Amino acid sequence: MTDRATEVLDRPQQEPAPSSTLRQRTVVLVESTGFQRLIISMIVLNAALLGLETYDEITDRWGFILTPLNRGILTIFVAEIVLRIYAHRGRFFRSAWGLFDLFIVAIALVPASGNAAVLRVLRVLRVLRLLSTVRSMRRVIGALIAAIPGIASIAALLAILYYVGIVMATNMFKDLSPEHFGNLGQAATSMFRIMIGDGGLGDIVEPIGRQQPAAWVFFLGFVLVATFVVLNLFIAVTVEALDRQKDPDDEADDDARADREDQLLAAITALQRQVASLEHRLEESDRHRS
Repeated sequence: MTDRATEVLDRPQQEPAPSSTLRQRTVVLVESTGFQRLIISMIVLNAALLGLETYDEITDRWGFILTPLNRGILTIFVAEIVLRIYAHRGRFFRSAWGLFDLFIVAIALVPASGNAAVLRVLRVLRVLRLLSTVRSMRRVIGALIAAIPGIASIAALLAILYYVGIVMATNMFKDLSPEHFGNLGQAATSMFRIMIGDGGLGDIVEPIGRQQPAAWVFFLGFVLVATFVVLNLFIAVTVEALDRQKDPDDEADDDARADREDQLLAAITALQRQVASLEHRLEESDRHRS
C-alpha cells in the first residue's frame, strides 16, 4: 500500500498554466475598480474645467493651464476607449454603452474652428459619460428606457383626461372668464397652468370660484386626477422597471461566477473519481497480496 501511494506521488505533476496574455491583462485593467475611479475622476474634473471656461476672466488669466488640462483629459479618454476596444473587441461594439462612450469621445476630437466652432459646445457632452461609467446611473437609464411603453400609455391617458378637462372648462367658464376660457387654446393654457401649479389656482380659479363656488369641485378634481393620480402612475411604472432592471456588467459577473462554480464542481467531481479509482486499485492490490 505504501509503494502504491509512493508511485502515485512520484507521477509527473501537471504543467503550470501559462501566464496571462496581454489582452487578458488589459481586460483586468479596464474592469478594475481603480481604473474606473480614475475615469470618473477625470470626467468630474473635466466638467469642472468646462464650467470654469465659461468665465472670460478665468479663461484670460488661467487659459494657459486650462487648455493643456483639457487636452490631457481628452488624451486619457481616447486611451481608455482604445484599451477597452482592444480588451473587449467585438463585444465593445455590441454594447450600447460602449458605442455611447465612443460617440462622445469622437465628438470631442472633431476640430472646432472656423465654421465648426459651434461644435466646441458639444464638449460638455463628455460629462454624460458619467451615465455609462457609474453602474447605478446605468441602471436608472436602463429602467427609464424599459419603462417607455408604460410611460407612453400613461401619457396617452393624461392627454385624454387633459382634453376632456379643457373642453368641459371651456363650456362651463367661457362666460365667467373669457380671457382664460374663451376658446379651446386659451382653456388649454389655463388648465395647464392649473395642473402644474403655476399660479393658476390663485389667478384663474379664485375669481371664478367667487362667482360660482361649485367651480372649486371641478378644478380640484381635475388637479387630483391629472396631477397626483397620474404622477403616481408614472412613479410606479418607473420603479417597477428599475426593480426589473439588471446591469449588463452584473449579468456578466453572474455568468463568470457561474462558470467558475461549474469549473470548480467539475474539478471536484474529477478528483472524487480519481480517489475512488485509487481506492479500488489499492483494494485489488490488497486482495492479490492476501
